[in-house]
Amino acid sequence: MQVPSGKRRAFHTFRHFIPTAVIGVSLLFGADHALAQVNGMPPTVSQPQGINLGETSFMDGFSRSGPGWTYLPALRYAQGNAIKDGSGRDAAAFKDPRIDVLTLINHLSYTSPIRIGDATLGLNALLPVVSLDGRFGQPGATLAGGGTSVGDLTISPSLQFDPVMGATGPLYSQRLEFSFLLPTGRYDRSNDLNQGAGYYSLNPFWAATLLPTPRWEISWRLHYLYNFKNTQPAGSAPLAYQGQTVRDTQAGQAAWINLSTSYEVVRDVRLGLNSYYFKQLTDSKTNGADMAGSREQVLGVGLGAMFTIHRGDKHDVLWINSYTESHVRNRTRNSLILQARYAYEF
Repeated sequence: MQVPSGKRRAFHTFRHFIPTAVIGVSLLFGADHALAQVNGMPPTVSQPQGINLGETSFMDGFSRSGPGWTYLPALRYAQGNAIKDGSGRDAAAFKDPRIDVLTLINHLSYTSPIRIGDATLGLNALLPVVSLDGRFGQPGATLAGGGTSVGDLTISPSLQFDPVMGATGPLYSQRLEFSFLLPTGRYDRSNDLNQGAGYYSLNPFWAATLLPTPRWEISWRLHYLYNFKNTQPAGSAPLAYQGQTVRDTQAGQAAWINLSTSYEVVRDVRLGLNSYYFKQLTDSKTNGADMAGSREQVLGVGLGAMFTIHRGDKHDVLWINSYTESHVRNRTRNSLILQARYAYEF
């Protein structure tokens, strides 16, 4: 990162900040980040790219009804136009930032014939291809990196429970998954913007759908996130913290919810609202020490639609979702997110 001399005071003010790009990968892939650093300043420690912020929405508690494979590709575009500090204000170090992220999320899901009680065992694998383009006005700070490359791999064993049935159809359905985020994506220690996170993460979640009426549904996905240490922190300038070379960093624990509701306006067509709220629960760490003021937060809200497509005994689904973000802390704010996601049953 290059910082004009007139901006060094601003960097001192935001020394716990200098967030990175928002990569929509849910991948999630959704929001995303890197490490940025100025000489004499502590690094920014950001949450992993491959987390699901709003990548799933309507009827999320259901999955394939019988054994087999499903391919669920998603194309996601995120337009970031502001970098926020810990108070939710624009970071003074950056002038007119613009970070565009285009992500193709390759999601392969397998529903096995194996039963555990009243649940079916499954497995999911997600691999994103991420294109990053950052532009920054001058005079002001810039973030190095970008381009197109593969992001981090996510592996998720799952348990899909049988739906609770009523007189007119299903009333409730739920699924448990335990995701492992593996640092397999492109990660350059000399860049601020990377497609990969550079560290491992654990992300268990509970997805569920409630149908108060046969045509009205409410879905949620409640996540917890634990991040392991990054022993190779990245940054376009030398990293130092409290007078010492940065040996390792660790993003704080976090929780978030994807919440949506839709109504079937005509057969096989649903319209509704979708949202997500992300909150970092503990401070991030550098060299094992807490970094005050480092917690991230974001709220995304938008409109969505869902279309069911029948192919004989197969049922494909197309979701189209949009979001705009607010209440952002310590991360890039996306003014617009657009996503199309398709489920194709083999």
